[in-house]
Amino acid sequence: MKHVLSTIGCLGLLYQLTASCNSPKETNEKNALSGKLSTELIERPTSVNSDSHSLHSLGYMQFEDTLHNFGRIHEGEILAYEFSFVNSGNKDLLISEAKASCGCTVPEYPHQPIRKGEKGSVKVTFNSQGKRGYNEKSVILYTNGNPSSYTLYIQAEVGDAQ
Repeated sequence: MKHVLSTIGCLGLLYQLTASCNSPKETNEKNALSGKLSTELIERPTSVNSDSHSLHSLGYMQFEDTLHNFGRIHEGEILAYEFSFVNSGNKDLLISEAKASCGCTVPEYPHQPIRKGEKGSVKVTFNSQGKRGYNEKSVILYTNGNPSSYTLYIQAEVGDAQ
């Protein structure tokens, strides 16, 4: 009897795992049939419709630079750099999220839409405490534009504390 119950339990678990592992396309199709929209449509519209005509009508972040090298710094210094950009696309641009590669790196970005032709900036702060040696950190920005993500980099050579 225990063996039968174990087998039934395993089969139930297997069914749940396979049912919950739908591909994004299957999930979007199910949501469309039920009248629900995927949030992916709002956060990253390029993932839904990739024809070139619609992509040119989205926002586009044109950065002055995407890499900043702080050079040689002392351990414990906290430095910041602002990456400037302009929305050179045809629609308002919204940054939905910014993810840093390390807890020592903190991004600050505008939470309001950046209109066509407007300038903006993303501030990246680096805390060098405990980061001796060469450091390269990144911040990934997720937008509703084309492309839907951008990567910014900072570099520093961290030496002895002051």
